[in-house]
Amino acid sequence: MSISYLNKQVIDQIAAGEVVERPSHLVKELLENAIDAGSTKIEVRFDNGGRDILVQDNGRGIDPKELALALDRHSTSKISEYEDIWDLSSYGFRGEALASISAVSDFVLISRQPDAKIAHKIQSKFGEKSEVTTTQLSVGTLVRVSQLFENTPVRIKFLKTASYEHSLIKQVIKALAMINYNVEFKVFDGQKLIFQTPAAKSLSERAQWLFGSEKVFTTKKQVDGFELEAVFMSPYDVEKNSKNIWVFVQNRWVQDKMIQSAVMEAFKNLLMHGEYPRVVVNIHCPKDFVDINIHPAKSQVKFTDSQKIFRLVYHALEKALSSGPWKNSVEAPAMSLSSPSSVQSSAELSTAPMQHSTQSSFKDPQLFTAQFQKKVFPASQMFSSSASTISTVSHGADLETYSPNTVVDSKKETVGVYWQQYQVVGQVDLTYIVCQSADKMVLVDQHAAHERVLFERILNQYKNGSIAIQKMLIPISLDFEIEQVELLLKNQEQLAKIGIEWEQTGPGSICILGMPTEIKENAVLRLINQFINEAEAVSTSYVFENRVKDFVATLACHSAIRAGQSLSHSEMERLLADMDEFPLSSFCPHGRPVNLEFSFKYLEKEFGRIN
Repeated sequence: MSISYLNKQVIDQIAAGEVVERPSHLVKELLENAIDAGSTKIEVRFDNGGRDILVQDNGRGIDPKELALALDRHSTSKISEYEDIWDLSSYGFRGEALASISAVSDFVLISRQPDAKIAHKIQSKFGEKSEVTTTQLSVGTLVRVSQLFENTPVRIKFLKTASYEHSLIKQVIKALAMINYNVEFKVFDGQKLIFQTPAAKSLSERAQWLFGSEKVFTTKKQVDGFELEAVFMSPYDVEKNSKNIWVFVQNRWVQDKMIQSAVMEAFKNLLMHGEYPRVVVNIHCPKDFVDINIHPAKSQVKFTDSQKIFRLVYHALEKALSSGPWKNSVEAPAMSLSSPSSVQSSAELSTAPMQHSTQSSFKDPQLFTAQFQKKVFPASQMFSSSASTISTVSHGADLETYSPNTVVDSKKETVGVYWQQYQVVGQVDLTYIVCQSADKMVLVDQHAAHERVLFERILNQYKNGSIAIQKMLIPISLDFEIEQVELLLKNQEQLAKIGIEWEQTGPGSICILGMPTEIKENAVLRLINQFINEAEAVSTSYVFENRVKDFVATLACHSAIRAGQSLSHSEMERLLADMDEFPLSSFCPHGRPVNLEFSFKYLEKEFGRIN
């Protein structure tokens, strides 16, 4: 077969397959054009599985002399020189979107500029352009696409159900509405208005609309020319998939597994297996650090140093989460509700941080005459170790802020309590601590709570290089395979950092000499076996630091008080006090919630006392 040039129709259809693989890609291209045109209001209508689409905006419009040119390939107003590709301030620049769309649909383009008294229209039936004519339209541009892929039936076969294609279109619109929060979007599925988003003032305000909740939190970080803003919800508000992890780079919605992994790593030890957070991450990089031109649909980017971006996202989110912002502390009252005459030390009992909001400390006077009446002690005795602060830190070029929708004043130090505001009533099923406040009853899982406290204590000591170690009066002897002992020897220094001291006593045996205080022998044995099994399964060099949190979680889990263990009243109160030391005490290290709350109003309804 001889070589020859393809005709224009075939070329356009091939290009359409690269740029407009399915209707959602088409909607994305049209919306990006509307946003680049400076639109403040955009209306979108779609039907018939996305094969019929209309997008209308109030942007700058197109000069009537350029309407026909807009439908030609490689025509664009976004760039003029090669260098412009690397200095983009707009979404699109390839100049193929309208040409590709018009080649595989019945396409109508109407536009009117602000200073024009009349609009102009051009139509393209599967690549055959009409003459430009006059018509009526308000200022802006309207694009109507009908019978998409009618002349390429093979592409229709690859489309899925109408509901599925519509769901993809909605996802694209939500993404562009999220990052372009100053634009009003009005969206119709057929004749039905499915959502309308008024213009917002900030990313967090638009995230409230997206997540359907006002309880969102914001963190920002600036360092070395990089800017990050993340909006997130508490670990109580989770999904069963990753669809609500939204990633934007240079204001572009992208699919990036590395950034998603950084988000999941930051939420580690707060989520159970199969749970995903609700997060919006927007990253701005120096222009020479990121390539946004590696994918025809512009859905992926490439970083010069992807690990730098991973660390930026991970550390910013981890720091914001570490304060447990979803948990509202209350000021310590002048007098404590109750405290037994003897309180156990933290070394004997500990707990995990929590996260529900409370408006006031519990001061119901009726309790002081009830059967649970107790002695009253000064607040300093009960709350001396409790603190909950949120701060803004500034270090020259490295600026990091956290806020629940607003930046917190770094000069305002607050010391509050959360768990100790509850009055301990008792213990049920030797597993749950029953507490109450002025408006609700709270059940605390004693094992999950103590597990988090131990986890946080050991992890903090590990980070500070100051783990408290108890020497074994009688060392514990363990037997392994020779290869396993050699593996342990390679990581002896790392194991010592988390408080496990041992020595080799034979080719296939070791002896445990010391372990972290508050940790049980059984927990250490489990950790050593876990470490050996994981290290043997990794073909490349094993990175101990990447698994520290999991190892510490193992130590905490098998050392914490158990379900079925009886606790005295003072032990339960000590546990609540210990929980106030750590902001994340609302979850165990494996992501399980530590508490359940039941409002008295709910109980009254259930008992038929109120309607």
